[in-house]
Amino acid sequence: MTTQASTPPPIDERFESLLISPELAMKMLGKRGPGEVSFEQSEQGDARRQLLHVEKVAIENKRLKAQSDASYTETVNHYLHEVLLGELTEQLSFTSDVFNNTLNLSDDTGALLDALSVRAASVSKLEPIATNLPWLYDELMQVVNSPAFRRRDSKGRVIVVETFRTALSFLGIENLRLLIPSLVVKRAMPQVTDPYPCIKLKLTQFAHGTAVAARHLAPHYKLNPIQAYSFGMLSQLGRCAIIRLYFKLFDKVQLHLLNESQKDKERMRHEALLKLAPSANYLIALQDEYADAVSADLIENMMLKRLFIGDAMRQCATREPCEVGSMPKLLHQARTYSKVRMLHQSRMVELPEVKPMIKEQEYPSGALEQLRSVDIFTLPLSREEENS
Repeated sequence: MTTQASTPPPIDERFESLLISPELAMKMLGKRGPGEVSFEQSEQGDARRQLLHVEKVAIENKRLKAQSDASYTETVNHYLHEVLLGELTEQLSFTSDVFNNTLNLSDDTGALLDALSVRAASVSKLEPIATNLPWLYDELMQVVNSPAFRRRDSKGRVIVVETFRTALSFLGIENLRLLIPSLVVKRAMPQVTDPYPCIKLKLTQFAHGTAVAARHLAPHYKLNPIQAYSFGMLSQLGRCAIIRLYFKLFDKVQLHLLNESQKDKERMRHEALLKLAPSANYLIALQDEYADAVSADLIENMMLKRLFIGDAMRQCATREPCEVGSMPKLLHQARTYSKVRMLHQSRMVELPEVKPMIKEQEYPSGALEQLRSVDIFTLPLSREEENS
């Protein structure tokens, strides 16, 4: 059995649910089996809250008991998330700790991104900075020795790259300008997100889609494509931080409250806490509220001197109106296009629905036609550049 929602949820809401859980996103559109109503889903909007009341059950007492249990569980869930929010906002106030310890990024990251962004970037200038990021060695070695970049000698034997300098030279500056911001975001990506295992995959897809779309849109406004690409990619750092902190703090707060309930012999509360799982809807709300501001804080923390994206990210965070042709507007356009493409791939949106959303962004003439011909979710790396 499926139930069709009378009014489909807003496109942005669909997309945010898709990032967390494709299954949740499909349920939002009314594709729901019998009895598939979780108390967690009832948090987001009055429409879903009514689901508990319209489900048909055989015995009225069971219905009332389920409703009562759900109400109590929701109360406990709300309290857990109040405690979590307090801890999360406190931790977010220490930006350098979030950058270094939550995202596992070092203070040399900004210097490396700066060095890549200038026209005169070279392997000799990058190498001494890049060697200060040990994790980057493993990532680049994996890329340069992959089938896509593998090279052979005159006898046809595979050349195995073993030194960092050779890897940087084989890849070339143009590829590194695409790869390194992507690898920084990969490093920051949340790893453990149970019960939503698709978060990392979907967020990576969104980061790549936004960055590549921004790179293609930039020349239409005579903006720097390298800066636009890096801006699109690094704008996801706030989401990465919020998601990582949410799952870490959920486990911590739940365990603390379970221990308290056991100590106080609060059996009902203990049982309710055991039923709780990380909430997609709370996570969506937290990202909406904090992600861009956290991205702005993290980008400022990098103290970038040549990659001029800090002010643009701060303007996005404060949700000020953006002028067409500005870097903040470019990010909105790139994000919107990436969202639409991802929703379309998942068959969660129809063309008539997105037309107003696309029109509102005021894309330059010919830009959409160009973007349609691009695989925005794959980094446009090439083997054309030889050793430098």
